[in-house]
Amino acid sequence: MSAASAELAAFEDRAAILVERVAEEVVRPGLGGPLSDHHWRTHTQVHTEDDRRAGEALARSFGEAFPGHGLVIEDRDEIPGDGRHRWFIDPIDGSANHLRGIPYVSVTAGLEIDGEAVVGVVHDIVRDVTWSATRGGGARVRDADGTAPTRVAATSRLADAMVIAHLSRRGPLVGREGALRHMLWHVRKLRCMGSIALDLGLLAAGEADLLVCGRGCPQRKLDILGGLLIVCEAGGAVMDAAGGPMHDGALTLLAGPATICEQFVEAMAAFDLEAWTADMAHAPDDPADTD
Repeated sequence: MSAASAELAAFEDRAAILVERVAEEVVRPGLGGPLSDHHWRTHTQVHTEDDRRAGEALARSFGEAFPGHGLVIEDRDEIPGDGRHRWFIDPIDGSANHLRGIPYVSVTAGLEIDGEAVVGVVHDIVRDVTWSATRGGGARVRDADGTAPTRVAATSRLADAMVIAHLSRRGPLVGREGALRHMLWHVRKLRCMGSIALDLGLLAAGEADLLVCGRGCPQRKLDILGGLLIVCEAGGAVMDAAGGPMHDGALTLLAGPATICEQFVEAMAAFDLEAWTADMAHAPDDPADTD
């Protein structure tokens, strides 16, 4: 193993430990129960007291473990660092689930060096399972039985695919007339879960076959940076709904085995999902309503 690979492996192990610790000490104890202090930043995004506490704990622990690294943590001021290393961290991915006690919540962290994703960590707080990866070093699952390699599913037909979709009222699957119905006819099953980072972990473990996400606006790095690397290192592919490479401005996201992603692009080509923007949405009872 080269010195650079060894350094990334050390970063991965350290980040996984920190994420798991905050999940155990802060996030898991707050799952469900009486509604904690919270406010809805948008129609769909909630910020809770547990988000704040977990973000504070992660900022402190990552700052101590990775001196000089930049930190981008949801709802906190960015710490610039050395300009080369930047961690993107979501303290609770699936905050609405966490608030209401729905057991599908994750904590995720991803590291960029000079703009390239090189380390990813996703922790399932309910099952106490962690997926992680380094660029060129493969993907792993860490649980009570130890650490083992993980791979995406061998599913080869879209018709057999277990699909996870993020359905937004302003997104293309809802906004493009007939798109959701068309997709349902072309896949085996559809699930809408509520934590995109955890969705990516399931894909890397072969527990689902395809993720489809479109909000009509660019994806958030905080949610997906670590998970996308894990999927790729587990043998999967990531692209936009037009079949193009993922980039910061992409409006849609597909992830899973390459052949399934490609079949989805072909099946949904007529709906031009990647061209849909949130400002094109309107209320179903008023075509002119853009609220």
